[in-house]
Amino acid sequence: MFAGHIILSVLEIFFRITHIMTGIRPVLSLAFCCLTSLLFAQKAVKSPDEFLPHRIGEQFTPHHMLTGYFEYLAAVAPATMRLERYGATNEARPLQLAIFSAPENMARLEQIRRNNLRMAGLDASAAQNGPDQAEPVAIVWLSMSVHGNEPSGSECSLLLAYQLATQTEPDVQAWLKNTVVILDPSLNPDGYDRYTHWYRGASNMEKNPRADAREHSEPWPGGRTNHYYFDLNRDWAWATQVETQQRIAVYQRWLPHVHADLHEQYVDNPYYFAPAAEPTHDYITPWQRDFQTQIGQNHARYFDQNGWLYFTREVFDLFYPSYGDTYPMFNGAIGMTYEQAGNARAGRAIIISTGDTLTLHDRIRHHLTTSRSTIEAASKKAREVVANFRSYYERSTRQPQGPYHTFVIAARNDPNKINTLCRLLDRHQIRYGRAGAAAGGIKAYDYRQGKEAAVELDEKDLVISAFQPHSVLVQVLFEPEHHLSDSLTYDITAWALPYAYGLEAYALKQRLEPKQPFHLFKAPEVRLAASPYAWCVHRRSLAEARFLTQLLERGVKLRYAMKPFDLADQQFEPGALVITRADNHQLSGELDDFVLAAAAASNVPLHPIFSGWAGKGRDLGSENFVPLRKPEVALVYGDDVDDNSFGHTWFFLEQELGCPVTPVALERLHRLHWNDYTVLIFPNGNYNLPDNVLKACQDWVRQGGRIVAFEGGVKAFADKEGFDLKSKQELKKDSAAAAPKPYQARERESISDQVPGAIVQAQVDATHPLSFGIPREYFSLKTTASLFEIPSNAATAIWLGDNFRTLGFIGSRIKPKLKNTPIAAVQKMGGGEVVYFVDNPLFRSFWEQGKVLFANALFF
Repeated sequence: MFAGHIILSVLEIFFRITHIMTGIRPVLSLAFCCLTSLLFAQKAVKSPDEFLPHRIGEQFTPHHMLTGYFEYLAAVAPATMRLERYGATNEARPLQLAIFSAPENMARLEQIRRNNLRMAGLDASAAQNGPDQAEPVAIVWLSMSVHGNEPSGSECSLLLAYQLATQTEPDVQAWLKNTVVILDPSLNPDGYDRYTHWYRGASNMEKNPRADAREHSEPWPGGRTNHYYFDLNRDWAWATQVETQQRIAVYQRWLPHVHADLHEQYVDNPYYFAPAAEPTHDYITPWQRDFQTQIGQNHARYFDQNGWLYFTREVFDLFYPSYGDTYPMFNGAIGMTYEQAGNARAGRAIIISTGDTLTLHDRIRHHLTTSRSTIEAASKKAREVVANFRSYYERSTRQPQGPYHTFVIAARNDPNKINTLCRLLDRHQIRYGRAGAAAGGIKAYDYRQGKEAAVELDEKDLVISAFQPHSVLVQVLFEPEHHLSDSLTYDITAWALPYAYGLEAYALKQRLEPKQPFHLFKAPEVRLAASPYAWCVHRRSLAEARFLTQLLERGVKLRYAMKPFDLADQQFEPGALVITRADNHQLSGELDDFVLAAAAASNVPLHPIFSGWAGKGRDLGSENFVPLRKPEVALVYGDDVDDNSFGHTWFFLEQELGCPVTPVALERLHRLHWNDYTVLIFPNGNYNLPDNVLKACQDWVRQGGRIVAFEGGVKAFADKEGFDLKSKQELKKDSAAAAPKPYQARERESISDQVPGAIVQAQVDATHPLSFGIPREYFSLKTTASLFEIPSNAATAIWLGDNFRTLGFIGSRIKPKLKNTPIAAVQKMGGGEVVYFVDNPLFRSFWEQGKVLFANALFF
């Protein structure tokens, strides 16, 4: 290894000489080859089959062995490979990138990276150093097995890494002369190990291809998702998960020109590769579409030679911005999804519907072929790839594509909400600033009104200009609605950040550049000469819920206001939090320290109160101030529970709120220690609760418990005796009058009854505790077509009226049926409540306003 580093240092010196003495490059290139041969001659490099205790394709490779082989390769092939650890998972498994190229490129790798950022307008220092005069180098990034139980990508990465590190094939040598390959062997190590460890323990010594075998029935929750059961392939833009956050940071450091995301699909499906299906987002350029096709045609050439089936331009579209193909597209790359038949169902071998046997060897070989073909296609067109990447960013900075050129977040929004948005923008290297000057009579799209209006801009407003390198990503994330070329789409169809974050915002067609830097809000420090009578806190964002949770964990007693009141020159709205010395006399001198520490950790402004006498409204001793109790939360899990929905809730409680939670098994609810809990959460799922469990739930609620149910969890109780939520009855039409539908039109016909994911503007009862901290109009992410009546004996806090506004696609038949249906309702039952959320307010953890709503359901 020491000798390898010496040779690598010599290569770096050679590169610097060639940069100056271009005339002797042919001679020095020969020297490069000699030195590289010397390096590999000193020690033979073991193949994966020689290094691992099993042959590739005969057994799954646990993550520690996968990592071990990459570390071994990096040690024995330093001239052609570099291994970088870019982070760790929730379960402390390493996240790593392997980088490969020809030795002369590896010797100037940092210069290649910096020059690429310079072309994108994201590295000013590189621009100052002048342009790179070397031949253009394409950057290809291959992402393996973001879904952990789709393991053939990670298995393929071992063989691919060996070929790219040793460079013994003439083709590989030629490709890497003008290409850098970045390989992420496992985007989801926790899910990958969850699957591979289960499989290795559950399978026979000899693989069993019969579909009935245990090894083909992975148990709940499966290895598709990460530690918190999040689908990481839906998280690229929202960056809620630690794996995504760390990956995005290094992705933005490189900005590859080509990105392929390798997956698996159902066992009977032929291989899928790009070009993608419609709808394709309008901001994907003609070049990006065209080169997707060129790469696909290159794949097809190899698949045709081998007689392998494949399909293109079906199912997998390019619209939703948070996939492993669309996010790279909106960052200037050629983003692609590859889908091999397999996943957890396939095991090491499975008999498919044609009678053939699909093996792990087959799956690895197919992924290896498209991976190599991707590198080959990029290498052959490296000059065009780099030139179009440069043009993409030049156009983005000078000529934004969309109708809106500036997005403004009003300064009067809650500052912690703005902070949360700015942190997301920082992750994506999106530039923003402070307006710096007021302006009146500006024509702009008002997000809340849903139309153009004359607005007043404040000098403190947050301004995001589309005239910047990441212009396309800005417009994709902020524009209120996007053109949908085909309503038969794979995911949600609306996601504008001002709605998701509950922000008052405007979109301007004119250019407006920020004049001052924007600094994140920091709650002012409170200095006291004496201990106050009480502390008061406004309820406006999720920050106050974190503050509340921390104090409850410390044993502090709090109250919340049911009506407005004025104290200490502050006008407090319903939901405001109050901490009095009278309620916390047992804490003696610790109370102030606890409050100050929790406020600092949550960035919550505190208002010390030195008298309980209210200038307006009720005094602090009034029954207007309701005592809060610490929630003891149980969260239902099991085979009938949606793992993503469970994970969204688990993550929110544990990571975002800091609230302890106890997962409880659905099949053991009849034996639950009910008195240990005050809140029981039913996430989305397909429930069929027996009568004894329904009765136990009702008895517990009557004694003061609270059920919180959403999506499929609501259906567990709707239409059941004692529960007030009832399904909406449809008027039956004369079936004889309906003409039969063509067989081939069934799928497209069915979307008229579907809601794949759209934004709806709902009405709010501002007096209801569930609505504390929510604006008068709530924008909900509608993800289900379930229909319920407005309950007559329950309080409906949020609902859709007769004329609700929508953004995104809602089926033509289902949309009118959504009129006068609840979004959130609360049924009083004895001393407790049942809270119904028709949709998931925690969906993928990016709908920030839904988190405020869900926190209210826990506490108020």
